[in-house]
Amino acid sequence: MGWIDLQVNGFGGIDFNSPGLTGEMVAAATAALAERGTEAYMPTLLSTDPAILEKNLATIAAERKRNAAVEKAIIGIFMEGTFISPEPGAVGTHDLHWVRKPDLTLFGRYQDACGGLIRMVNVAAELEGAPQFIRAVREQGVTVALGHQMAHTPAELEPAIEAGASAYTHLGNGLPNMIHRRENVIWEALADDRMSVMFIPDGHHLTLSMLKVYCRAVPARRLVAVSDAQFPAGMPPGEYVVSGEHARLEPSGLLWNPARNCLVGATTPMADMMSLLSEKIGLTPDECRLVGHDNPLELIGGTK
Repeated sequence: MGWIDLQVNGFGGIDFNSPGLTGEMVAAATAALAERGTEAYMPTLLSTDPAILEKNLATIAAERKRNAAVEKAIIGIFMEGTFISPEPGAVGTHDLHWVRKPDLTLFGRYQDACGGLIRMVNVAAELEGAPQFIRAVREQGVTVALGHQMAHTPAELEPAIEAGASAYTHLGNGLPNMIHRRENVIWEALADDRMSVMFIPDGHHLTLSMLKVYCRAVPARRLVAVSDAQFPAGMPPGEYVVSGEHARLEPSGLLWNPARNCLVGATTPMADMMSLLSEKIGLTPDECRLVGHDNPLELIGGTK
């Protein structure tokens, strides 16, 4: 059985956010992911120039129509960027210049560019107009995840959830280092049985202790493992430019930005992360199947 990965920014030296993305690159990244055990995935786009986003969305959609293997593997696109918090920590490695409030017209442009292939969008819950935006895209059949946000309390999160948000984006990451000890989004997400918890089980984004807590506090039916792979995934350790800034890939697989002292995505394929969850955290084969295959599909609509 292969794994389903809902969050792939790039792989094998190919960046889905690069201005130079081609269909051949999309096919090559898809093949490289398949070799590492990823059966299907969603290319993930960050906050960047709308013209580049539209071009890359169209490129991915065109290659998917042209190439049967790519069509089978790419089950949608995850629009992680743009509608996020501009605050330090919450914005993560996204380009602050291109961060925007929720905008249905802009989102419509993006959907038109890829023929409606966007199946999930990330939104910061506290942003002006977020509930209205979430309700509208949910009516279009698009899954909404909450992340890269400053919202932490039930009062801040509930309007977005009531509007139709159904998951948290890479919980525990994309938020400031200093948060309130009681009123914070991690506790709220772990406790809310209505919401799926997307998380990055690579041993870098979340410590093994955190992973144990997640997997003990949250039923397996609510957990969704994602790789959040950046284009240096599958490449040798060294120096790279990620999201326009210097990044360092350590031999351990840690990919980080020394200037900001923050992670800039991951490099561990889904198959390796699922092995970690099995061997280090103790998930059963059935639980691994839920977390790494069945739940991701269900979250975006239940079909490939």
